[in-house]
Amino acid sequence: MRVRVRFSKTGSSRFLGHLDIMRYFQKAFRRAGLPLAFSEGYHPHPLLSFAQPLSLSFTSNGEYFDMELTEPVEAGEILTRLNSVMCEDISVNRVIILPDYKPNAKKITGMALITGAAYAISLSEMAEGICDAFRRFYSEKSYLIEKATKTGTRDCDLRAGVHGIAFYDGGVVMPVGNDETFRYSDADMLASIDGANLFDDKAILVFLDAGSEQNIPADLFLKGVMNYAGFTEIPARTVHRMDLFGDISDRKVPLWMIES
Repeated sequence: MRVRVRFSKTGSSRFLGHLDIMRYFQKAFRRAGLPLAFSEGYHPHPLLSFAQPLSLSFTSNGEYFDMELTEPVEAGEILTRLNSVMCEDISVNRVIILPDYKPNAKKITGMALITGAAYAISLSEMAEGICDAFRRFYSEKSYLIEKATKTGTRDCDLRAGVHGIAFYDGGVVMPVGNDETFRYSDADMLASIDGANLFDDKAILVFLDAGSEQNIPADLFLKGVMNYAGFTEIPARTVHRMDLFGDISDRKVPLWMIES
């Protein structure tokens, strides 16, 4: 039985690294009495696959992992049993039952499906003109930056990887621009920003390419736009990942909507 789980990581849990989170959930499965499946061979390991790791100090309401169970368990029961053993800063908010793999079919996990991510970036100081700078940036057709890779640096078109920008202020979402690549409503954004650590309850909401083919990290986006606007220093910031996305019919939708 295959299951996809969406969970939140807020509060002090933002200081837990990816390996810590993996170990945390493995212990949670045992405490919840869930029949987690293991691989075969001399060194069996849990059939558990997390989506794109979250950077240290980031919070999120849209983290994912796929797991396999040896026995069928209803989605509602999985959610209830896991949340009953969770700490206060980590909670499961969705459980989706996925179809079983067909014989000899290639296994596709949530990690392989990721093509986009949505973030809320909050700045400790909103310098004069910074909002106009984000508007001007979105009106550009192209903006090249240098991006560090494992083998050095390469040119990257930052603007091409940005599909939407909005400002959030005290529960109100004010769009700057949206090319409609992402399927995510204002209500989705408001729900997914809950629990974020924001300065003055304000943030810049941004929809970026993510995944193995084209990945624009939130901090790279912020640094690129600040450089574009001529700001030499970046104020203190918090970053909250609202969700991770994959493709369905040329649109990017949250991973929980993809049944594969």
